[in-house]
Amino acid sequence: MIEPTKYDKYEVQSLLNLDSKSNFAMERIFNVYKQHGAKHFYYNILNRVDFPDNISPTTYTKYHVKPNEPWTLISYKFYARIDLWWIIAAYNKIDDTFTPLSPGTALMVPTPMMIRNIIDDIKNSV
Repeated sequence: MIEPTKYDKYEVQSLLNLDSKSNFAMERIFNVYKQHGAKHFYYNILNRVDFPDNISPTTYTKYHVKPNEPWTLISYKFYARIDLWWIIAAYNKIDDTFTPLSPGTALMVPTPMMIRNIIDDIKNSV
């Protein structure tokens, strides 16, 4: 099996013909990969994010999901940004984010300070 190729954000920008104003928020945190012969790039985030089973209650807010509430809305409610939903999912050890959450599901939503620490830890481990 051929190993995937690693790209940096500038290579992705060039290969996809993106304008220079593109944010590349995820590319600043995670390495970008592409399988040989594949059409799409991917981030291997689950291999980089691992939380202990005994998470301190001071690092999160407990939240109960409302009916038809997507991950992005939960992220926006807590951080005024829709793009941090994946941290909430990883924090709760949920890897199937395509299936809608059931109403009433209890989530641990990391505090904004914890989000900053998580992102810093990921950047430092790359």
